[in-house]
Amino acid sequence: MRLTHMISCWMVAMASGLCVLPVHGQISSALPQIGTKGKFKAVTQQTFNDSRNSVSASGEIPSGAVRPGAMVPVAIQVKIKKGWHMWPVESQANSVVGAEIFEGAIFSTLALQATEPQTTSSRDALLKLVGAQWPLPVGAQFNFGEGKQTLAVYEGAFVVFAAIQVDQSAKNGPLPLTLILNFQSCDDTSCLAPAEIEIPITLQVDSAAVAVAPSGVFQNFDPAKLISDAMEIKIQNRVQFDFFGATFNVDPNGSGFLVLLLVAFLGGTLLNFTPCVLPIIPLKIMSLSQSAGNRRKCFLLGVVMSLGVVGFWLALGALVSGASGFSAANQLFQYPAFTIGLGIFIAFMAVGMAGFFSVGLPAWVYAIEPKHDSFVGTFIFGIMTAVLSTPCTAPLMGAAAGWAASSGSASTVLLVFGSIGAGMATPYFILSAFPHLVSHMPRTGLASDLVKQVMGILLLAAALFFIGAGVNGLLTTPTHVHWWLIGATGSGAGAWLLWRTWRITQKTAFRLIFTSVSAAIIALSIGVSMALGGAGKTNWIPYSSTALAAAKADRKIIVLDFTAEWCLNCKALESAVLNSDEVVEALAQVNVAAIKVDITSRKSDGWSALHEYGRVSIPLLVVQDANGKIILISDAYTRKQVVDAIQSASH
Repeated sequence: MRLTHMISCWMVAMASGLCVLPVHGQISSALPQIGTKGKFKAVTQQTFNDSRNSVSASGEIPSGAVRPGAMVPVAIQVKIKKGWHMWPVESQANSVVGAEIFEGAIFSTLALQATEPQTTSSRDALLKLVGAQWPLPVGAQFNFGEGKQTLAVYEGAFVVFAAIQVDQSAKNGPLPLTLILNFQSCDDTSCLAPAEIEIPITLQVDSAAVAVAPSGVFQNFDPAKLISDAMEIKIQNRVQFDFFGATFNVDPNGSGFLVLLLVAFLGGTLLNFTPCVLPIIPLKIMSLSQSAGNRRKCFLLGVVMSLGVVGFWLALGALVSGASGFSAANQLFQYPAFTIGLGIFIAFMAVGMAGFFSVGLPAWVYAIEPKHDSFVGTFIFGIMTAVLSTPCTAPLMGAAAGWAASSGSASTVLLVFGSIGAGMATPYFILSAFPHLVSHMPRTGLASDLVKQVMGILLLAAALFFIGAGVNGLLTTPTHVHWWLIGATGSGAGAWLLWRTWRITQKTAFRLIFTSVSAAIIALSIGVSMALGGAGKTNWIPYSSTALAAAKADRKIIVLDFTAEWCLNCKALESAVLNSDEVVEALAQVNVAAIKVDITSRKSDGWSALHEYGRVSIPLLVVQDANGKIILISDAYTRKQVVDAIQSASH
């Protein structure tokens, strides 16, 4: 399934609320049970609707026991069916002479999951995946609809060596672990859905073990050829959440899955308070206030809008779980045409809402205006509200969505994404169920017109943001000019509110209140322009697999900032946290490599790095020490957290 088709569908969905996506065999006709899709133990003869149909894998370890502190190779035997190929690791994507890099490739990765011993008297020993020795890829011819391309791939049968470091504190006895091979297979014209294979291994730890010469397949293991792109962390069977320094984790198994859905629901609710959604909430409140006198109709409007919000998130979950090349909630914004088109759509709606000009727009556009309380317009407004939320990631939401997307289960993804949508829709549902909460909003007259005009101007500022972000996706070096235009537009909204308030009312109390609101809008607009209209204080290293490998080779503390020009949350955190004096000073240390992973454009290879950390949305900040241990991974962090993480990584 090509993303260009999906973009067309989403643009149609904004007008019709419906989008039918073609199926190329990646999506099963029946949803699998939670936690089963994409995972199996070693080799199986099952039939799947993903890349496991053409790839199998099994594991082998050297004979004998392992001493604490030793590094042991695990041989992963991979077999690919004839006529099929597997994408290589990202660092090998351009290793074949004359080969291009396919933008939609899901590169292979290897991760380690340490399993706690089953005996109650045992201990939890730390294991590290030092790296992996991958085979050299070969060049193969493909035609994915854009002409013939030579791309680097793996094919046939080969061995991947995973180098596992056993901690010095490991005690004698069995030490179980699971290696997880993530991959995607393709033939000459199409790709299957990405999948993962779990390879369980049990090491026998013995402090008296004696090293023996390698034999068999292990004679080909060469530590000098290890690629350390793999995460050197201990992966737990729990989902870790970080809410501005307050951390907790949830076991997604059994009843813990219901807790995870609740956390996803709360994350969806918090989406309404992100910069992406907050500006349009008053518009819907005004729309509901028009029907506050008719409780039944007000309630039905709230239900219809909620269905639009939840429906969008379910559709997004279906894409993430089943569409080849689509793996993130905000991936559509990597396409400048989509982002610019959305900005233009919002601009038309803003102008029509403000009523400053008489613009002959299609009737369905005017149906979305707050003064129109049609069910179709409300449903489309719900979809648009959800679309606008995707550039932002609310606290708690990112980790839940990332875990679901990496679970390999379509039903899990739909349940988690549906919970996010339900959480986002709940405030509107509550307002519609209790119309007296919005009955005091001005429904007609000059005051009502003024509110709509101010909100229309602010919505125009949001349109400028999306248009500017889309233009930046076309540029090699992003520009910040649009932030000054956004600031000027926001200041204009504040000035218009001030001037019209003094013309409309003679009441001193109202003048004082709205003069204060006007001053706040102007001050915030100017502050945003000054904070985001120029370059930051840190000399960030642009992300590439080469830059990351060099930082690891120099044994530096690595700080990865996953960001994009269309991500408002990213910009807010960069301005408030990463550009603060104490964080800038910490990042400037000689033993720190500050790497910016900018995924504004779909041509960026940063998505693969994001997926390696189990996330499908941004913002995300990762701090890891010279040994690859992750000290901090968070989408909602504070200045103190970042500084403390860097200091901790130094020890």
